[in-house]
Parts: sequence; structure tokens; C-alpha cells
Amino acid sequence: MTESIDLGCRNDMQAPASHRGQSPGYQRVRIGQLLITALYDGFVPVLADDLHGAPPAKIRRLLTGGFLPADGDRHTAVTAFLVEDHDRKILIDTGSGHSLGPDTGYVPGNLAAAGIDPGDIDHVLLTHLHPDHAGGLISADGQAVFSHATIHAAKAEVDHWLDPHRTAAATGVQHLVHDTAARALAPYRHIGRFVTFDDCGEVIRGARPVNLAGHTPGHTGYLLGEGDATVLFWGDTVHCHTVQLRRPSVTMAADSDELAAIAARRKASNLVSSNGWWVGAAHLPFPGLGHLRRNAHGYTWLPVTYKPVQ
Repeated sequence: MTESIDLGCRNDMQAPASHRGQSPGYQRVRIGQLLITALYDGFVPVLADDLHGAPPAKIRRLLTGGFLPADGDRHTAVTAFLVEDHDRKILIDTGSGHSLGPDTGYVPGNLAAAGIDPGDIDHVLLTHLHPDHAGGLISADGQAVFSHATIHAAKAEVDHWLDPHRTAAATGVQHLVHDTAARALAPYRHIGRFVTFDDCGEVIRGARPVNLAGHTPGHTGYLLGEGDATVLFWGDTVHCHTVQLRRPSVTMAADSDELAAIAARRKASNLVSSNGWWVGAAHLPFPGLGHLRRNAHGYTWLPVTYKPVQ
């Protein structure tokens, strides 16, 4: 018998009446002038066999040492972040939409539970164009979910995934990524609400891009806030915190360039730990907000605590 897992609100579906269901998947945190709402989209598997760069036995020991199954974490969180900065609503990544099946696609329902209308989003900043980050741009019938927003992504990312020659040659998972990226961006490109950026100081006012290419060719983090209230939303810099924060040289099978992904992970981890910045991480345990502290071998994750919003 297959066990069903209730994730709370999904799109237009009502939450089940049973008290055994999970609560709606959002959490609010105020960091300086920013009001941040972490939005749970569901989960994806990150398996031991997908992690490269250390002996398999070592990877399994790291997993079990973190109280995860030896074969990996089948319930790795997928999280998007809404940032409210004065009069603007900025969404960083969108979740999966209908691109990856029933275990993901919960951002719209959790936005609704948090009292946010998708039509009120002003900007969407995409860390990259993998389905669990960009698939939520469109509804099941291909319509723009964030109809009044401008969508932003790095030019290198778009040039890679929307390249017609690469798309034609892609197979399997790579074909899914190319196809989902093209479909997700199509309605926004049609209405002129999709823009790319290259090297620039700010993507929009108050949002500075950080080049973290490696996981994908244009993988980008975003810095918002200032001083000790600065947050780096780092996308897929880390997939498995139990392994990759303790051994930053371990890579993921989905990384486009494993050596560049290692360098980007070290760059981002050093930036946040040395500056005392906050992290907004797509695949760390929900809500994916916290700090990093450097230790002898790697980094320790210090998650945000649950408390009233100030």
C-alpha cells in the first residue's frame, strides 16, 4: 500500500478536514526592513547515489550521522521566498507548478493561506530555470500565474536552456528542463514582462545579483537588505545540508559543472559566514532561513526560530 502524504494547501484545493494533515506551509520572518515569507512547495528526493565527490560509504555515514536514511533524503524541501520591501512584493523562485507531479506545486495554495494574491507580485527573481524553481510561473493550462509581475533571470541561464540546438538534442531529464523553461517563460515573453540581466549592480532596486554559476550555467543568488539584515537567497547552492555543509566538495548529479558548483558553494558559504548574513536556501529544511557558522571541516547550519512577526 502506498502511503499518502498531506502537505497542506495546494493550489485551489481545500485543506482536508482531518486534524492529521500538516499546517499550511508558510512562515514569516522580519529581517531588518524586509518581511520574508518562506513558501513550502513540497519535496523532491536527493539520494545518496546523486551525491558525488566522496566515497559512497562516507556519504552514507554523513547521512546517517544526520539522522537521515543511508540512501538519502526522499523528502528534501522545495522552498520559494516572498520578500515584502516597503511597497513591493518580490518572489524569489516559484516552486514547481505542475511540472514535477503531486509531491510539489504547493506554492500557490500556501501563498493563498498567507493572504497573498499572485496578481500582487511585482517581480519574480529566478535563481535558475530548473523546473522546481521556474515551473510555478504557469498554471496547468500554460497561463501566467503572476500576471502583473516582471520576471528576471540571468542571460547566461536563458541562453543555455532556451537555445534551440541544445533543446533539440536534449533527452530525458535534460529535455524536461529545456521544455519546462520554454513553456514557463512563454506567456511572460509574449507580453513583454520577461527581462534578462548580465553583469549589473542591481537587478531591481535593492536586489543585487551574485554569480553562483556551476549548478547551472547562469545560477544566480540575490542579496537583499543591508548590514546584519542582509539576506543571500542562494537557490541550489546546497541540496543536502547534512552532507554538503560538512563536505562542501560533494556535488550533485544535476550540477552542470561540478568544479564550478564547488567553487560557488565555497564562495557563497564564505560570504554569508564571514559577513554574518542570513541565508535563504531552496533545499535546506523548511523554512530554509538561517545563518552559517564555519567550523574545522565545513559549516554548521543555524536555522531561524519560530516566533511572532515583529
